[in-house]
Amino acid sequence: MGRSGSVTSVDFDAPALDTLKRRAVAEGVGNIECLHANVHEWQTTRKFDAVVGRHILIHTKDPLAVLRACGTMLYPRGLAVFHEYDFSVVHRGWPPTPLRDRVMEVFDQFFAHATRSNMGSRLWTLLIEAGFEPPDCRAEYPMSGATDSFYYEWIVESLRSILPRAVSQSIVPDGEFDIDTLERRIREEAASSNSCIAAPAMIGAFARLKA
Repeated sequence: MGRSGSVTSVDFDAPALDTLKRRAVAEGVGNIECLHANVHEWQTTRKFDAVVGRHILIHTKDPLAVLRACGTMLYPRGLAVFHEYDFSVVHRGWPPTPLRDRVMEVFDQFFAHATRSNMGSRLWTLLIEAGFEPPDCRAEYPMSGATDSFYYEWIVESLRSILPRAVSQSIVPDGEFDIDTLERRIREEAASSNSCIAAPAMIGAFARLKA
């Protein structure tokens, strides 16, 4: 992008856009346009060099439609870049961490029910079906066992955000998790046996629009 290009950021989460605006001001960046909109409904006549999405498709019922719409916004040979979780691929802790592993199972079951828990692994096929060339894909996940790792907070706060729906859909029995003590208990579980735990698999893919 540099200083001569521009970025259009589209998000239905207004607080996220506010955060972006504050960071842009702090960095002296003035060529970012923030639009409060749903990607399923937003339309534009502009053309872009690239479209980038992170943790978007796993939340949508029709990811192929989103990717096809992205294709219409690109210049010829434009680039699509997407980064998605794959909760069907979770490295279990070692030595064993059954509480943390159980939480990861809930994420897998929840997204399998709501949309698709293996969205990351689907990127290859989805991009090709949407009219892009075969993408370049990479899967990775960080691992840590440190007591001050941010993983514990991420795991619990992410679970907190989906727990009411997971309970209502009978994915989790009501009362299985004491969410207010869960972070401490997962942290203590790992520390007590010096276990190493992994974040969920993250798959990145980028592909150019077919000529």
